[in-house]
Order: sequence, then structure tokens, then C-alpha cells
Amino acid sequence: MDSLIHTAENVERAIGQATTARSIAIDYYTGLGPPDLCSISKKFERAWLPADVADLPQKGYYHWVVGCECSCPAAVSAYFDSLVRDVQRPPWYASGGHSISKATFCIYNAFRKVDVRCEATFPGHVRTFWMDGQGEMNDNVPEEIWEEAFVCSMLRALRPQPYLPCMKILPPMSLATEKLLLQLAQKHFWQGHLLGAAPGEMAGAHSHNLLATTVRDWLLATWRPEGMVDFFLPLVQQSPAVACHVVDAFLQLGDTARAHALLHDALEAAP
Repeated sequence: MDSLIHTAENVERAIGQATTARSIAIDYYTGLGPPDLCSISKKFERAWLPADVADLPQKGYYHWVVGCECSCPAAVSAYFDSLVRDVQRPPWYASGGHSISKATFCIYNAFRKVDVRCEATFPGHVRTFWMDGQGEMNDNVPEEIWEEAFVCSMLRALRPQPYLPCMKILPPMSLATEKLLLQLAQKHFWQGHLLGAAPGEMAGAHSHNLLATTVRDWLLATWRPEGMVDFFLPLVQQSPAVACHVVDAFLQLGDTARAHALLHDALEAAP
């Protein structure tokens, strides 16, 4: 009775196995990197056996997470809280039950090729830090690094998912989370070339990279051409090639005149 309701889990051979493997692989990830990882340690708490009986060893588990709101440590802590509440309760006649003693949430920041982590020990202590491919840990996590990690996590959620055992796909993001994603994606748009291009897409410094094309495809697929105009149009002046996405939005709106005019202006600005 150590499982979580609504969450399938992989069992680790040794506690921390998943996070150790991820730490080793940080420098080798490409594109947006792997899905978010949640690693959990659980302990068995005895209900009525004598106190001098030796404690059972803790066990390690992990699962992949797609679509978790991870814009700040408080948001990740809310996810931890949901897991704590989902631990299956033992029957009344059991000698005890399991509880979560530690949880670590890993978010890959593909802009900087570092892993941003939030680590909670129960009860009540939360630590945030980021780790690079050399294993260096830094407890100072600036707001900018959190923002980048959040953008990468949400972009991964919008793209086709790899097949991984015990992947937890959360419901579509809320309107507030969508608004925050678009705001931060626009803020960090000029770093998008660091992510590389999507498979089958032509490589372009700003107009065609995993940030630009993922946002474009998402807004097109959800029939939000006005949102595409709001997102990309302010960026056209600095990079005329970005106009191609606004042209797509105008065409979806049936406004061919504005599409042709914008395309003409962009070609004149960057022939």
C-alpha cells in the first residue's frame, strides 16, 4: 500500500537513482530536453509495533510529469502537496502505512542547459537550486532562470511527447498559466535560437526555432490567430522574418490584404 492515487511510478533500485542519471545526462540533452522529473522517497511508519523495532529502509520512486505549473517554488510545492494527499491510506488492520519523506522536482532549462530543482523534505523544508552538467550546484536561483525553466517546461507540454514509462500528463494549462507563458515566451523570445530548430523545420535564428514554432503551432491549432498577431507582431520590427507567422495569422483570419501588405513590408526591410 505504498502507491499514489492517480500516479503510476517507477521503482528505483537505489534511492536517488533517477536524479543521479539525469545529472549525468544534463550536457547531452538536445532541443527542449526531457520532460520534468519527480523523484520521491517513501518511508513506512509503524502504527502499533514496539518502538524498539528497527525501521524498514526507505524506498525510491520516480515519474515523469508533463504540464505541471512550475513558474515558482510555491507552484512546485503545490504539486508536492497533491502527491502527499494521494498516498494510499492503509486499511484499519494494517501495522502501519507509507508516507512521503522527500520529493525532488527537476525542470530542464534548455536555454542554459541546466536543471532547476525544487527539493522538499517532510515536514516543512523546501530547497531550490540549479545544477549544471559538471555537477555544480548553486542555491541562488534568480527569477530569470525560473522563468526560462517554466517556459521550457510549458513548451515541452505543447509538443508531441516521447514514450517514457510512468509519464503523468496533467490537464491543459489554465488561462492564467497560458497568459503567463505567452508573456514570458515573448520576454525571452530573442534567446529562442539557443533551443535549436524543430525536426523538419528550417533553421532560423529568430523566426524558426523551438520557441517560435511551438507557440505558432499551438495558437494555430487552437484557432487563436488574434493571439498570434498579439504575440509576433511586436517582434517584427526587430526581426522582419518573424512576419511570416503574423502573415499565417492574417490568412487564417481571411485578411489577405493585411497579409500581403505585411509580407511586402518585411521583404523590403530584409530582402
